[in-house]
Amino acid sequence: MADWKDFCEDNKERFGQYLDALEPRTRRPSGADLQPAPVILFCPVCHSAYTSDQDLSQHLFIAHAGQHVYLRVNGAIVRDLAWTNEGIRELSLVLLGHDSASVRITASSSEANLTAKNEVSLTKHVPATMEGELRIMVKPEAGTVREFTIYCGSLPEFRCDDLDAVIVGLQDDYTRSPRLPNISEWRKAAGKVGHLGDLENRYLNGFYEYILAFGLEEDRKSAEAKGHFEEAFGRLLPFRTALAHSAQCVLGLRMNCFGVLQRSPDSSSVAAAGHFFNEPYPSQWSVPEGSKAGNPFVTYADNFMVRLVNVVVAYYAADETALWQGISALEFHSAALEKNHADKLALLKARASRNAGDTAGARKMYDLIRYHPSFGSEAEAYLNGSN
Repeated sequence: MADWKDFCEDNKERFGQYLDALEPRTRRPSGADLQPAPVILFCPVCHSAYTSDQDLSQHLFIAHAGQHVYLRVNGAIVRDLAWTNEGIRELSLVLLGHDSASVRITASSSEANLTAKNEVSLTKHVPATMEGELRIMVKPEAGTVREFTIYCGSLPEFRCDDLDAVIVGLQDDYTRSPRLPNISEWRKAAGKVGHLGDLENRYLNGFYEYILAFGLEEDRKSAEAKGHFEEAFGRLLPFRTALAHSAQCVLGLRMNCFGVLQRSPDSSSVAAAGHFFNEPYPSQWSVPEGSKAGNPFVTYADNFMVRLVNVVVAYYAADETALWQGISALEFHSAALEKNHADKLALLKARASRNAGDTAGARKMYDLIRYHPSFGSEAEAYLNGSN
């Protein structure tokens, strides 16, 4: 597996943080500030990635016109968990497709109950000098109860190194002898760390879902595995640890949620996949000197994902032999029939054929993805002869 530092931001940039803060979304660093980590905003419904709150808001109203509930905190849409180190200036509840909902707001020393309709500001129900944990439970008149947690200023204890050691040990056990993980065994192993807080439990549960999904997939229970992959992605998205970043990239590649790949350092081979799937043709990525094929992830990753990343590196290295041998191996892989993987392979073959001057081959592959939400515009442009 990869060196952990390949998936970890510079320690000076992290300042010991393990959650994404809301502030970098709206505040540009001054000349004296360190460059913040790339800010990626995720749809609270489908995990699609955006680089501005305006784009995310537009996506929500266009793509998710059904019944959904989300929060806007300090101008940023949050999924279910957020941290602000500058206090709460704005707190709004947005109901899409619901006439009303009952809301309970619990702060460290106060509680408020109200009925909300459409979009309503909750700011006045939060102490002006809020510090610590804020919980909000939203119960629509018809629909699923949603719970949100906002941390203001301080963060609870998070024993990252200890938890990571436990999780790495458990995933190594799975690698040596693949079988469905047992939650009781995971909790017993985590007991060595001590009593876990809510955030620590979320982190552990996210990785449990992650390994469980792979186990179910190995047992050819793909439909069941899909739900657990999505659950793992949702639980782990807010975290900024090396393990979480690795898992997010594996899941992002699997689920075609490519925005998360922008979190990987440009020197990592995973960044090759980030450039390839996020940028239109012709995208650019410089292969680091001495780069070698191998598993770039520090979390468990299936063979298809590892091969895919290495084939994309071969694409940027203009290594035609390794590229086409890799594509052939991916095509014969049992996972290649999965729709998301088939779409990635089609784009890879289309661009490789295009570079080789094989117009017929490129057109054949682009025709397969001409209606794809991410790749369709590139395919249409090529098929129509506009680029």
